[in-house]
Amino acid sequence: MRVLGIFIAIVSLCVHSASSIAQPNFQIDADRIELIGGTRPFKSDLEIERLSVNRYQVFFRLHASAPSIPPEFSLTFRFPKDKVNQLWNSQTWSNRSFFSLPSYDRAAADFSIVSGLTLNDQNQITFTSDDRFDSRYISTFVQEENDTLIFGLGFFEDNPPISQMQEYEVRILVDFRNIPFSEAVYDASKWRLNDLFQQAAIKKQNDDYPVYSTWYPMHRNIPLENITRELDSLTTFGFKSILVDDGWRSLVKMKVDTMYDYDENSLQTMHLFNEKRKEMGLKLYLWYSLPFMGGNPVITKKFAPRYIRYKAPMQTHVLDPRYPEIRNHLVSTYANFYESWPSDGFWFDFLNEFYPNAPTIISDDLGRDFIDTQLAIDQLMDGMNQRLQKISPGIFMGQEFASAGPDQAAAQSFLAGFVGINSAPVVREKMVNNRLLYGRHTPFMEIMGVHPRDKSEEVARKLQAILFGNPHLSFFTTTLPEDTKETIRFWLDYWKENRKILMESEFEPMQVANQYPIIKVANEAKIIYGLYADYNLSLPLVVEQPIDVINAKESSLISFVVNHDGSGYDYEMYNHMGQLVAQDHLKTKRKNTVEVEVPSGGFIRFLPDATAGR
Repeated sequence: MRVLGIFIAIVSLCVHSASSIAQPNFQIDADRIELIGGTRPFKSDLEIERLSVNRYQVFFRLHASAPSIPPEFSLTFRFPKDKVNQLWNSQTWSNRSFFSLPSYDRAAADFSIVSGLTLNDQNQITFTSDDRFDSRYISTFVQEENDTLIFGLGFFEDNPPISQMQEYEVRILVDFRNIPFSEAVYDASKWRLNDLFQQAAIKKQNDDYPVYSTWYPMHRNIPLENITRELDSLTTFGFKSILVDDGWRSLVKMKVDTMYDYDENSLQTMHLFNEKRKEMGLKLYLWYSLPFMGGNPVITKKFAPRYIRYKAPMQTHVLDPRYPEIRNHLVSTYANFYESWPSDGFWFDFLNEFYPNAPTIISDDLGRDFIDTQLAIDQLMDGMNQRLQKISPGIFMGQEFASAGPDQAAAQSFLAGFVGINSAPVVREKMVNNRLLYGRHTPFMEIMGVHPRDKSEEVARKLQAILFGNPHLSFFTTTLPEDTKETIRFWLDYWKENRKILMESEFEPMQVANQYPIIKVANEAKIIYGLYADYNLSLPLVVEQPIDVINAKESSLISFVVNHDGSGYDYEMYNHMGQLVAQDHLKTKRKNTVEVEVPSGGFIRFLPDATAGR
């Protein structure tokens, strides 16, 4: 196909002079792209749009004279291997991928963005795609061939849509800008999700964070009556809303021979809890997953065997949303419950747990109107949203976007909360993945549990693992030592005070292959580093705005690189509870590495130079 030669016009790297190294130029080279598999009976055409310098949008279209099954094919294009030192992918790689470069592929998002970057995390090439199926039938792969990297997009390989089509179009974004890879990845995500980002910005409830969750005390069998009595103490922590764990269902009694109709008398404890939080001005969100289960005898009699999988830990089946009667039942169940027991919203992020990308039960078709599970879930959530919005416009329906990994498919589960400090690296990794893909609209909500025996320093470091996301905490105040409570209060206050910087400024995680041990956020007012491993951090010649370096490591030694003779820096040092422990002037005699002892879980703040801006 001659037209495909145009596509490589944007992927052949040609550096013409030393001055162009910082921002490479690209020229046409028709030899580095290949169509694999053919497209018959479809004919194809291609169009290229230049979005900006070194950033392009490609339209690849198929046309058939009559409706036909979509063909299985691939588009591959080549890129110089010596320009790329690391690879980042928002999904697990396909079986067709093989390469020896350091790679990162634990994000497990619903769509794929691939980035080739340098050792210092600068973008060289980032690409993604989008079509009317939200890229569900498009895979990505990377292969090495001598001095070349082959980037590929595979179409309609696994579980292609059963319906025939006459027209098909895919958009492909290719970004060669020499910018931090984090910026290129988020720009690619915005390219795909811009309309949804705009809707999320309108609906975003910025006053809901930080969130207190009843998850940990409920799982430690602390009665809700006791939790209710402790709600007053939450005001000293500055929580704005409460997420009630699914364990509330064990407190209420279901009427016999009903689908999910609760005895009003058994809701008394929940009513007291609800009234108390209203007095405190806290919003209330319910985690309510039971209706998706098929263990209720009435449900079993009515809907069996319309199940999609067996959930072993709970020893029950999960209802199959590909049936219209199942979707109608779920929508009605939630609507009826909400009308009788209103809250500020439901939490639906658990849908990923019930309907993972895993084998489903193969059964006779008893009237399914969907083959694809995800499309059926989309239809279910649309129906849920329409019905509940009629009852209460603006009701919260969980995060706007599905949370991304790390992928834990081997365990068929995902983190929903953590207690031990050893889980902090994985939690931080998940936090970064979601920030990369969704920016300030991140759906990250790993609930941080606090055990009474946790050391306050470790509590600080756990909080620092979620500091660049929306904090959700769970603990029982009465059992916590005073130093732990002081630590929690300080870091929640720190998050609220610096929220705009932490959540809405430039977000730059570093060292991709090592799972982001350094994170930087910055705007014109402040710079904040989260340091989770040993790293030589460069200090500027002149400090123009405060620089906070948070020591989230277990050790206290931090190395700073000074690139100028005789540099000096005023600083303040705080421990993990936010207590000022030192004020001094750091003086260097020559270009070297300066080591400073910063309390583990604490931070050092470099103050603006008095001459800055003069």
